[in-house]
Amino acid sequence: MMTLDRNAMMDRLREEVLWDVCIIGGGATGLGIAFEAASSGLTTLLIERDDFAKGTSSRSTKLLHGGVRYLEQGKIALVKEALRERDRVLHNAAGHVQSQGFVIPVKRRWRQVYYGLGLLCYDLLSGRRKWGRTTALNAAELRLKFPKVADQGAIAGLRYSDGKFDDVGLALSLAKASAAQGAVLVNHCAVTSLNKTTGQITGVTVHDDIAGETMDINAKVVINACGPFGDSVCRMDDPQHENRLQPSQGIHLVFDGDVMPGDDAVLIPKTDDGRVLFAVPWMGKVLIGTTDTALDEVTAEPTAREDEIDFVLDHANRHLGLGLKRADIRSVFAGLRPLIKGRRDETADLSRSHEVSMSPSGLVNVRGGKWTTYRKMAEDTLAFLLRKKALSFTPADTRYSRIVEGPLPDRLSLPTEEKALRAAVTKAVSQEMCITVEDFLARRFRTLFLDARLAIASAPQVATMLSEAHGFSAEWAQNEASQFQKLAQRYLPQERKSGYLE
Repeated sequence: MMTLDRNAMMDRLREEVLWDVCIIGGGATGLGIAFEAASSGLTTLLIERDDFAKGTSSRSTKLLHGGVRYLEQGKIALVKEALRERDRVLHNAAGHVQSQGFVIPVKRRWRQVYYGLGLLCYDLLSGRRKWGRTTALNAAELRLKFPKVADQGAIAGLRYSDGKFDDVGLALSLAKASAAQGAVLVNHCAVTSLNKTTGQITGVTVHDDIAGETMDINAKVVINACGPFGDSVCRMDDPQHENRLQPSQGIHLVFDGDVMPGDDAVLIPKTDDGRVLFAVPWMGKVLIGTTDTALDEVTAEPTAREDEIDFVLDHANRHLGLGLKRADIRSVFAGLRPLIKGRRDETADLSRSHEVSMSPSGLVNVRGGKWTTYRKMAEDTLAFLLRKKALSFTPADTRYSRIVEGPLPDRLSLPTEEKALRAAVTKAVSQEMCITVEDFLARRFRTLFLDARLAIASAPQVATMLSEAHGFSAEWAQNEASQFQKLAQRYLPQERKSGYLE
């Protein structure tokens, strides 16, 4: 597996005269397109404003799934496509993906029949790809697995299987696999404008936030793969652009693993806001979410609202009988969904499917989608370029292209011994383009998402080691540690003075 050397990537960026494809955005969508394009022999450049998977792509519920709830909406084709792609991710990125059992508790027999029929359809759509057959749980079996759930009035349940994955691990593996195919990927570089000749986009202007350098990049095709931030790129192209996306925020609360022992996850089919509630074992912790809060605008660092935290705590305690308090929360993070606007106002009902379009000036926009279907989104984007005769090439067949080779990095256990931590920092800088403390403690390791207090305490030491690895000043390290600690405070809930939510 190729490593990511930022200095080498920046040198290649300056040397290339004309790129076939320039991708804006280094999340699941952009990285998938980069791999698809580079595998197809196109000279490929990906530009990421912050860090790979910094936004939505590192803040997922960690699930690869067909979308059980979409069956109720009649979106059979969407579910079938996602199930097919779920299996391809397992094949292509083994090590990042594993099977996850889910239990749906029910309080009425008719609900067991109702959900059972839906899950039977899910199994049938999976076909030979199914990861495990749905089984019914009687009262005793449910109580054995989740006694506190049974105490809340659940009399039976259903167990089915889906996929769980390491979102950041897959993102960085995709970046490395794209580089191995010849792509150039740069992080901490912002596209500041779209350049045009006679009304047609011919490239972009890029500012390197690390070196302070600005350069013009020429490209035959520019692709907007910025997820929830896609409309802002469209306004660079057309200031009168009307938003095509309806941003929605979902939050997740992270607790110690012993609050819900066992290997299975729990799924509550419908919360008060119309979404499902997941409680999923993740990296030795338990991840509980999510909400569905419509937003008027998007920000680079979305923050969980206090009422959202109350909502998840209330539902977790009401349905799962966990008796959780704010003091039990190890971290809380918020992510944005790039939902395509539809006819309904409720964001929970908006489509997670994707679309590819081209503006009159030639900007290619990829909207919607989710991690499970990242490869199909990329395939559809390249097919769109061929149909539009934007480029001439032979598309690669990436359905069975391996993304991962060799042992995978441990993104869970932050080293506590100084020598081991320094080695981890050095490796992250030299092999994975790690620049900031957030890059290291949020994505090269998942510490910020697993234990925000530990991340805050580790920041000064990590900042010093990063400054030494990069040749930055001691002042940089001081400022960097301080900025990260302020950021990490947003991953901790505010304390309450009374009530079970304390």
